Formats: sequence, structure tokens, C-alpha cells
Amino acid sequence: MDEKEMEDSGSSEKASLPRQGQRETYRSGCMVCGADLVYSGTDRDETCHYCGRVISTSTRCVNGHFVCNFCHSADALEIIKTVCLHSGETDPVELMRTIRSHRHFPLHGPEHHCLVPAVILSALRNSGCPVTDSQIVTAVKRGQTVTGGSCAFLGACGAAIGVGIAVSVLMGATPYDGDKRQVVQRVTQAVLGKIASYNAPRCCQRDCWLALKEAVGPVREQTGISFTASSFACEQFDENTECIHDRCPLWPS
Repeated sequence: MDEKEMEDSGSSEKASLPRQGQRETYRSGCMVCGADLVYSGTDRDETCHYCGRVISTSTRCVNGHFVCNFCHSADALEIIKTVCLHSGETDPVELMRTIRSHRHFPLHGPEHHCLVPAVILSALRNSGCPVTDSQIVTAVKRGQTVTGGSCAFLGACGAAIGVGIAVSVLMGATPYDGDKRQVVQRVTQAVLGKIASYNAPRCCQRDCWLALKEAVGPVREQTGISFTASSFACEQFDENTECIHDRCPLWPS
């Protein structure tokens, strides 16, 4: 789905959003019941627990619940846009941590594919780069097109693609411009290589942090602006059943 189609379908999708207060929010596992998720090798049609749409997917929980990407991300996307459009923070990692600390933002999920480009553009704007509200919103919309589980199902982590989205928005890249297209793909390739250097199950916090750290160089090359992507000690390892512990660069020493 391209951006125009996403805009055209926005009103019908908004009508199906689960409203805050209608459900308990689980930060990890199934959004409906908190149970473990099951990833199968092949897709099959499942009905979204919230909006009722039937979607081909490889994911559901052990109790049979399925939540589509749009309903999974609904509250979180508003958090991303609100923080990134209004914050004065110049460190994208601090923006990421602020967003992820919200009780409606899940531990893992496709929301992070929108988070990465949004915090990069917001941090750049707060550092003096002429980034518009429209560019930040565009980055979030593009991040929505990257499906959950893309790190394994599609062979490209959405955090790495998120950096590519940010650079693409900054450059105004299009499929017809060979030079800009090459730059965007090389940036994504470099970030993906860093994430892939870890033999580990998915951890959206770790992979987003790696992506933001790796983004500093190429973003500086394109904008002339340097931003700091800080480090921190992980505080969520007791919630993440796939944590790799002391093999993770964020493991508290």
C-alpha cells in the first residue's frame, strides 16, 4: 500500500480502533491476554480480535488471539507523533526511551518501525535541521508499511528500514532517482549489518538502539548535523523472555 492509499483509507481504519479504556494493555506477548505468541512457517487467515478484519498472518497467541498491525499500533502511533512533534530533545535515544516508557507502548512490535525514523527526524529538527511536521508524519506512515516480524519473515529488521525511511524523507528520495536511491539502500544495508551481527532473537529495544547509534554517521553526511545517540542500561530484561543477557550491549554491568 502506498502513502496515498494509506491516506485515503485512514478514515475507515480510524473507525475500527480499539478505544483506550476498553481493554487491558499487555506490554509483552499477546495484547489481548498476555500469553506467548506463536510464529508459524506459513500464513493463514486470522480474524483481528479488535476490528474483525480477516488478514493473512503467521502470528497468533497460544490462546488463538490475533491482533492486526493497525490495531496493535493504534495507541502507540499517537504517542510517537505527540512526543516527536512537540519535544525539544536532541538525543533520539532519549526520545525513544520516553516513548517506550508510556504504559500503552508495547515491549515489542511493529510500532518500533515508526519510532526509529520519527525520533531521528525530531532530534534533527531540535538540533537545527529544517524538518517539518509533515516530514515526521510521513516517516511514521511509511514505518506503518513495514509488517511485524519483518526481521525474520522478510529478512530485514524494521529498525534498519526505519533509518532508511528517515534518510529518504530528508533527501526526498524516489525510485526514479538512482543516486538518492543508492544512498538510502546503502544506509539501510549498513544498519542491517550491525543488527545482524548479533545471533539473537528479536528485541525491539536493542535493535532500535543499534539502529540509532549506527545512524549517526550517515545522517551527519546528509545533513551536516551531528546528534548524540546515548547509551543506557537495560531495565526491561525481566520482561523479555528472549533476552540474551550479558551478550547484549545494553546489559547492565
